[in-house]
Amino acid sequence: MARPYIIVAEDDEGWRELISRWLTAEDFCEVTILPRGKDVLPAAGKRRPDLFVLDHELGDTTGMKVCAELKSNKDYRSVPVVILTTMAGEMLKIVEGGKPDHFVVKSGEPDELMQVVEALLTGRKH
Repeated sequence: MARPYIIVAEDDEGWRELISRWLTAEDFCEVTILPRGKDVLPAAGKRRPDLFVLDHELGDTTGMKVCAELKSNKDYRSVPVVILTTMAGEMLKIVEGGKPDHFVVKSGEPDELMQVVEALLTGRKH
């Protein structure tokens, strides 16, 4: 059985390394880590992911804007999107209308992100 493929967009190098380590632990999945939002669609065009994980504040755009592009594209609208943020609360959900599948507040621990990723990849409700 093929491992799930995830595209991650995160502009901070430390977070890119941490997220990559969490997601690839125990061969859980294959990951492409991108430093900019503008690289997401071209990467997805090369290989369709099973999930997108996008930082809310990317250097060149926001994860919500990238999410809106993905959700308006017939090839990717069914692919779940997780937005990572340092901002907790409901405010982000109304900012740009990208309609991600889930928000995860960044922390130094992988638990919440991994639970959400596993639930979205297996179709379980989180």
